[in-house]
Amino acid sequence: MRGPWMARLARVLGAGLALGLAGLLGACSSTPKQPDPTPLGPVPPILHVDTVWHDSVGPVPSTFHAAVAAGRVVVASSNGDVLCLSASGGRALWHSHVDGGISAGVGSDGSFSAVVNTRNQVVSLGPQGQILWRYQLPSSVITAPAVFGGIIVVQAADQRLWAFDAATGAKRWDDAFSAPALLLQRGSGVALADGDIVFGDARGRLRAVRLADGTELWDAQIGRPHGVTEVERLVSITGTPSLAQGLACSRAYQSDLGCVDMTSGHLLWSARADGYSSVSQNGQELVATQADGVVQAYSATDGKALWHNDQLKYRKLGAPLLLGHTVAVGDLQGYVSFLDAKDGQIIGRASTDGSAIDSPMLLAGDTLVVVTSKGGIYGFLPR
Repeated sequence: MRGPWMARLARVLGAGLALGLAGLLGACSSTPKQPDPTPLGPVPPILHVDTVWHDSVGPVPSTFHAAVAAGRVVVASSNGDVLCLSASGGRALWHSHVDGGISAGVGSDGSFSAVVNTRNQVVSLGPQGQILWRYQLPSSVITAPAVFGGIIVVQAADQRLWAFDAATGAKRWDDAFSAPALLLQRGSGVALADGDIVFGDARGRLRAVRLADGTELWDAQIGRPHGVTEVERLVSITGTPSLAQGLACSRAYQSDLGCVDMTSGHLLWSARADGYSSVSQNGQELVATQADGVVQAYSATDGKALWHNDQLKYRKLGAPLLLGHTVAVGDLQGYVSFLDAKDGQIIGRASTDGSAIDSPMLLAGDTLVVVTSKGGIYGFLPR
């Protein structure tokens, strides 16, 4: 499905329309159709998982991210609804609606929240969900905006970066980037550590810039092209980088994953891994889901393979999340499986509304926050 004719077509279409083509290609594979999802087996009664609260919002595309900050959970849907909940009890704190729908969302620092609407405008929301301002962008956006300390950071599909004052809409800085001709329609993400933001680009690189003024600090190559056609050689960084213990770790679409020393910007290691969702790491262990549904753990410091679990193969797993001594991972049928972080054995399971868990799961205190594609929002407490 990734033959030379598609690569030629992408070159003819150019970057703008190639986004749509690449988005379709992201759902395809050069291998035959995958087998049916592996049936879920019985789970030993080791970990008990309570559903402590539940709410819902409209449809949540796979490129959308929820946000957790200052004890609040903010979730946006494509139909324009934005919902803010208390992370501890799931109580609705405010609800807002963005006319015309949302194409990318949501980011929040607990006070200010931000989305991008279908008119390609950044929309800033205040502490009660009130719309503060809109800013018209020249480029389309599929990556959820990020909000840090009253600053909104937006990464466009063509890789340009902007930073705005969340309260006033004043542009703080922007960063132009020379994007490749063929781009992947799959969101990346922006993370913060000690006043610096870390994000990926379409050339398979992790980059760090100063949040205050956009000064570039370092960049490191994670993904390296493999294959023959331009489509096969796509190495865009996918998912929000995972930051912990001085390490920034991420994966490049269908090629590699690895970790960078955030002080020096030096690449510590990278490893071949065919996948497309973000990774999770705690400074010692890194966990990733592969395209075929295998869950793989690595040493975060040197990339040594630690364990793998193939009991969830072909279940279209989302991004994993390390939760202390366990790993949570969602699948296409709305189940969350919990694995022992030491050996990868499944020790617990929770269910949602039966729709896919594509949006990355988040931790709010001790509560695991899960959002489904139908818009179900769940707070789980593993015990």
